[in-house]
Amino acid sequence: MLGLFPVVNSYVAEGDDLTIIDTGVDAASARSIVRKLGSIEKRLSDVDLCIITHAHRDHVGGLRELKKGVPPFLIAAHDAEADEVEKATGLEVDLRLIDEQNIGGFTVIYVPGHTLGSIALLGGGTLIAGDAINGGGAELSGPNPMFTKDRGLALASVRHLAGFDFDRVLVGHGAGVETGGKEAVERLVARLGEPV
Repeated sequence: MLGLFPVVNSYVAEGDDLTIIDTGVDAASARSIVRKLGSIEKRLSDVDLCIITHAHRDHVGGLRELKKGVPPFLIAAHDAEADEVEKATGLEVDLRLIDEQNIGGFTVIYVPGHTLGSIALLGGGTLIAGDAINGGGAELSGPNPMFTKDRGLALASVRHLAGFDFDRVLVGHGAGVETGGKEAVERLVARLGEPV
C-alpha cells in the first residue's frame, strides 16, 4: 500500500482489486496518483475501484481528473455520503456502501461525525481511518474540530474503531502508525475521556 501526499493522504492498495482510496485535492493530486501507480508498474487502466472515505474536497478533488482519463473503474462511497460525493465531483457513485460490507479487500466501518457518511477501511491488519483519526507528532489525534460536522458523533466513532484488531493505522492527514496501531488508538480514546 502506497501513501501519496504529505498534507492529505491517498492510498493505492493491491489485492484482488487494484484500489485507490481517496484522490487528493485537485488534478495535480490525480497526476501524482498516476505517477505512483507507474512506480509499482501499474497504470490507471489497471485500477478496478476508487473508494472515497468522505466527500471533503481534499479527498475527492482528483477524482474527476482520474475518471476522465480511464472511465472503467468504479467509484464507491458510503450510502450516507454518496450524494455529497456526486455533488462535489459531478460524477456518479457506482457502489453505495454500508457498514461491514466487504470491498476491495477491506471491510467498511461506518464512522460518522467528521462527515455524516465517513468511513474507515479495515483489511490485512491495516486500518485506513480517513479523517476519523489524524496523525502527526508522537501520537494520533481525533478529527479536526474545525472541519467536523458532529464532534460528539466523531469521538464516538473513534471509540468504535478501538474495538477492532489492527496493527497499522493509516490516516487522511499526517503520519499514521506502522506498528502498535490498536494501542495508539486506545491511548487516543483514553485521552479523549468519557463521553459527556
